[in-house]
Amino acid sequence: MRLKEKILGLYDRNPLGFIILVAFVARLFAVLFSKGFGMHDDHFLIIESSKSWILGFDYNDWLPWSQNTDNPVPKGHSLFYPGFMYGFFAFLQFLGIKSLNAQMYLVRLIHALWSLLVVYYGYKITEKYTNRKIANIAGWTLSLFFLMPWLSVRNLVEMVAIPFLMAATWLYVKDETPKWGRVLWVGILLGMAMCVRYQVVFFIGGFGLALLIMKRWRDAVIIAFAVIVSFSVIQCIPDMFLWHRPFAEFWEYVSYNLASATSYFNQPWYNYLLVILGLMLPPISVFIFGGFLYEWRRWILFLPSFSFLFFHSLFPNKQERFIFTIFPFIMFLGIMGIYDYWQRNPNKLKLKKIFRICLYISLTINIIALIPTTVHYSKKARVEAMVYLSNYPESEYYVIEGMLSYGVRMPVETYADHHFKGHGEVDKQHSWAEAMDLINENQVSFVLFEGEEHLDERVAEAKKYIPNLVFDVKCEESFLDALVQAINPINENYPIIIYRNADVIPEKKTK
Repeated sequence: MRLKEKILGLYDRNPLGFIILVAFVARLFAVLFSKGFGMHDDHFLIIESSKSWILGFDYNDWLPWSQNTDNPVPKGHSLFYPGFMYGFFAFLQFLGIKSLNAQMYLVRLIHALWSLLVVYYGYKITEKYTNRKIANIAGWTLSLFFLMPWLSVRNLVEMVAIPFLMAATWLYVKDETPKWGRVLWVGILLGMAMCVRYQVVFFIGGFGLALLIMKRWRDAVIIAFAVIVSFSVIQCIPDMFLWHRPFAEFWEYVSYNLASATSYFNQPWYNYLLVILGLMLPPISVFIFGGFLYEWRRWILFLPSFSFLFFHSLFPNKQERFIFTIFPFIMFLGIMGIYDYWQRNPNKLKLKKIFRICLYISLTINIIALIPTTVHYSKKARVEAMVYLSNYPESEYYVIEGMLSYGVRMPVETYADHHFKGHGEVDKQHSWAEAMDLINENQVSFVLFEGEEHLDERVAEAKKYIPNLVFDVKCEESFLDALVQAINPINENYPIIIYRNADVIPEKKTK
């Protein structure tokens, strides 16, 4: 009982510090156990690219000298965040930490610490416009919303940009009339966020529109100037070095997306509304989003996120992660809006009863989902397969057999800690005969079979081309990976069974 009193006393004296401590503990579990990657981009556009530069090659051919052509072209990716990761990996290499599997613990840790700023600034903004009690609710929501710890340690540009936006927002609203120096910093932070994720320009546009509506002309000019300068400096340094012209990557990105707007995931305009209402845990998500809209009069808080949502809803190419950037804003603004509504409508007793029921349902779902999501090892089999191949640095070629699908999953090769010269793919569209050139001309060390269905027959077929295959290890998929695939088979998360070519590597070994 005494311990409980001490904890409650600590919380009463410093609720924000206590909430941040709990948020860190939750994220620490994600650091330790939530290995792997969530989506394609948080590995292949960030980790695979920057780590490959450390290993002496260029995985995505982003650098001009890697393209083997007289007229290399930019690929349309900001190098700000990948460049930071390259520097961090280089630092870890210098310290003697060379395994990517080990390095990723520290990568997840710095992202976890970075994400705590979201909790801090979300709390401070909410406290300014409401009171400490409502700020506590917002703080706990940003800390322990079931997806937050897991998302916070991912290498998603959509998540990494958020602390910049939250800090900029707090700096501006902290005082009723911010001094010009602080306004300048607001613009610098917004420009840095845009360097992480180009689409943040629509958040910035909403910020500027809010200032114009509020007739704060001086602040609008200062912020516009600071955004342009900070974005230009950060973007142009690598662009001038690599491409000898400013904004090379940015204009390529704009051109590519305009040309390919309908080439990927075309969804209806209301798709992101469904994402928000679904991921923010119905039925309470309806109240939260309603509260967000209710706060439309708070221009400087509402318009940036609404502008971001509005543009993404109109643009044909829609992926769920694109909207993650404004999730915290919708959360704390939604909570503020619910509070303001109850303050203005204290007699809505029936609606309050419905609200409480919805809250209890969603809170229960959140508690149930929080732990398994926080420790979820995403794409486990694909990562563990390459970690296993790191035991064989002499291995240069391998084959992935994915006859259960029309296309094999992209291998996360940098987890093998060395550069493969090539690999073959066998699936429903590519036969073993098509892989024979690779097999005949090179020493294929391993065959990675995706999935266990009809495995004996598939191994027998492979042995027609690589006779001396022997079983080495099975890399299991995680529980949630398997569950997601069982619910929707389009999410292919197969276990990977590794067979070794004993003619090339006679003995099994481990580090």
